[in-house]
Amino acid sequence: MRPAWSLFLYSWKIQFRYGLYRWSLVFPLAIALPAVLLGLWGEDLGLETEFLGRTGTTNYLGYILLGAIYWNFVEEVWSIAFSLQRAMRQGVLESLLCTRISRLGLILGWSGARLAGELLPSVFVLALFLGLAGVPPWPRWALALLVWLVSLAASYGFAFLLFGLTLRFKDAGSVVSILGNSAPLLGGVFFSVALLPQPLRVLSLAFPFTYGADALRALWLGTAPLFPLRQELRLLGLLAAGYLALGWWALLRFERLARHHGLESF
Repeated sequence: MRPAWSLFLYSWKIQFRYGLYRWSLVFPLAIALPAVLLGLWGEDLGLETEFLGRTGTTNYLGYILLGAIYWNFVEEVWSIAFSLQRAMRQGVLESLLCTRISRLGLILGWSGARLAGELLPSVFVLALFLGLAGVPPWPRWALALLVWLVSLAASYGFAFLLFGLTLRFKDAGSVVSILGNSAPLLGGVFFSVALLPQPLRVLSLAFPFTYGADALRALWLGTAPLFPLRQELRLLGLLAAGYLALGWWALLRFERLARHHGLESF
């Protein structure tokens, strides 16, 4: 584990040396700005009643902030594909692969550094959210923490898959970008998936983040969940286990193909 720990420290220091963590602070606030305006004007426009009917809460700002905080953390894990691509562009990937760092060590080192860099800016945003929503009773906030941890596990499934794709295909960056742009919309991070058209709503149910964001809001804000809460938590756990297994298999498969055939296009 020492090589992976060294990679973690290196990657973590890079974030603060070059100010890469700043976007993590700005992003939730940028997402919350429209919510502030709608919160101020929503009652006059009649939006508050509509939002209450759709979600079961009038706390629109808290709804958006919780989704943004949640997404920031889960995205930091699977977006390590960008770290891999950067190593490829810098010409250091082969050197890394020749060290004693395992593939899992690379993923844990890069993702751990990204998560650690997320903690500091998220403290401020989380404090803002707690000021708006408070802390739910003991069983609920413990379950909310469990949902967050299981969602991180599901993100590692995505990380394994995208890591393998990046090793195998030079166009994999487009997949990461498409996933990064579409997943929060399909997963209900910014609004309820009940507002999506039927085909997209069905697709959204294949994402573990759909159940994670929905369950978090139900536990913390008292919103109406898509499914009974126990069922939703079971679905989240099953999808997390499925994505972990599929992602690890895909990583080993794509890396083996990359060793034989090198990088290819889709």
